[in-house]
Amino acid sequence: MAQKAGRVDPWFLKIQDYTTKKIGSFVAFLFLLVAWGAFAAIMVTQHFPEYAAFTVIVPGAAGILSYYNRDIAVLLFGVLVVFILII
Repeated sequence: MAQKAGRVDPWFLKIQDYTTKKIGSFVAFLFLLVAWGAFAAIMVTQHFPEYAAFTVIVPGAAGILSYYNRDIAVLLFGVLVVFILII
């Protein structure tokens, strides 16, 4: 005997359809972001070798802080969006 679909099931189906259609562009964006970060790290280490350690420490620390604190994650995401829009 088949169960009737709940009231929220259509919403979850819409979210699932939207997400699966957009996941490719999101992953591509993440790879481009990583590539840009690698390029920036190369430029920093070539011109300012004394700051080479910060190219690893700062993103790692920001990631750890964002993982444990949602407010910082939202703040850093907002800064990232503004930074991308400026560039």
